[in-house]
Amino acid sequence: MRNWVAILLFTIGLGVNAQSSNTVNTIDSSAIDSLIETHFLPDDPFMAMLDSLYEADAFNNSAISYDLSVLNIHKFPLDSIPVYNDSIMHLRMHDLNIISPIEFTYNDKVKRLISVYGTHRRLMLSRVMGMSQLYFPLFEEELSRKDLPMELKYLPVVESALNNTARSRAGAVGMWQFMYRTGKYLGLEINSYVDERRDPIKSTQTAIKYLSYLHGLYDDWLLALAAYNAGPGNVNKAIRRAGGKKNFWAIQYGLPKETRNYVPSFMAVVYLMSHSADHNLYPAEPKFNLRNVDTVTVRQAVHFNQISEVLCMSQSDLIFLNPQYKRAYIPIKSTDTINYTITLPISLIGDFITNEEIIYNYKANDVETTPIDAYASRSELVHRVRKGESVGLIAQRYNVRISDVREWNKLSSKNYIYPGQKLLIFAKNTSSGSRGYSIKSEVTYNGYLYYTIRSGDTLWDIAKKYQGVSANDIIKLNPVTAQKILKPGMKIKIKST
Repeated sequence: MRNWVAILLFTIGLGVNAQSSNTVNTIDSSAIDSLIETHFLPDDPFMAMLDSLYEADAFNNSAISYDLSVLNIHKFPLDSIPVYNDSIMHLRMHDLNIISPIEFTYNDKVKRLISVYGTHRRLMLSRVMGMSQLYFPLFEEELSRKDLPMELKYLPVVESALNNTARSRAGAVGMWQFMYRTGKYLGLEINSYVDERRDPIKSTQTAIKYLSYLHGLYDDWLLALAAYNAGPGNVNKAIRRAGGKKNFWAIQYGLPKETRNYVPSFMAVVYLMSHSADHNLYPAEPKFNLRNVDTVTVRQAVHFNQISEVLCMSQSDLIFLNPQYKRAYIPIKSTDTINYTITLPISLIGDFITNEEIIYNYKANDVETTPIDAYASRSELVHRVRKGESVGLIAQRYNVRISDVREWNKLSSKNYIYPGQKLLIFAKNTSSGSRGYSIKSEVTYNGYLYYTIRSGDTLWDIAKKYQGVSANDIIKLNPVTAQKILKPGMKIKIKST
């Protein structure tokens, strides 16, 4: 068994690899449903107790709080966005420099991107801060093994917001955003069923190895980061155009526009996540974290449906924990000595090992391999255009592209729309179950309810959720108007009822 939590000293279910047989008898799938009910074996009570005790002993001393009364050390109103003068920001950035070999700078570009992330991407940072409990320990261990700066753990936040299934317009995939050729060149497996660019462990190991190589080329971390984004060829051309200067700020205008913002974005994210409480930013509690998942070897080809139905586990959770399997299906390796693995909640590891034969044979001939992206469905809705709205504002509101809005509604290139017009929108599904976090839509603090704006929310919709509250009541308590677009992640104050 390959342990998901490599930093842990105890592994679960070592007996799986010790078994010599690679085959199981075929069971008639028509009889499987009744077999599950009558033959499903519970995990060994003693081993389940050991798992529970180990988990408690290992993590009780480092428990993480999500209580805002504890985290909000400055007692900020939850809807406030603190702003600090440049002298304070220079000092804080200087403090980051002291503890890191990466040269952090506070200038106008970094200042602007701190404002962008700290104002407009607060919900994303909240999610990422929660998700970091699952991924950062993995990053930190690999960085420590290669003796690289720990601040590099924030790079996937800039790349993908810690989303393993992210795909850029250019075709880069995964949390670390590898292009196909780069991934193959660096040894990642990419085929019809498996894409290790999406594998949290494999992609992290590969990304950190690549970052180490790039730093070896330039002996400068900012140039290494630029090369990670744009490729060494573009960085080398920019150095030549700058007369041989090997300094990111000196060569930045010879780099692609995206890369010019990439390095300052990295600095902004490192700063904000290092000073989250100072900016009134707090983690959303994740559904999974380091302590409650582990990995077990799969000995036969199996579809996610078979696992989810036998173990009564959400398929969206399986997809979230195992994004490297592109079609919700784990094939079997015929030549390699090490087979594929699957990540599960620790509470289900024992059940999986005990009931492997039932899982492998459960409706084995009835399942189809469907791309996991098909599970990330969109919600269809109709938006009625209001006075003063533009296609751009509407696209921003629903977190979709302007070009998509145009295509869905056959709009002209001039994007002309009029008040009262109905537009068809396919809004992105933001179900917390498929993304591995759970964000509370409201919290109570200092006698008020604070509601977190979701995509598609209007003042009227929000007011209807609370008895005795009108849209005008919300407007009186918050710096919003009936016409102002409510941005996802924004917190608004509502009188307690």
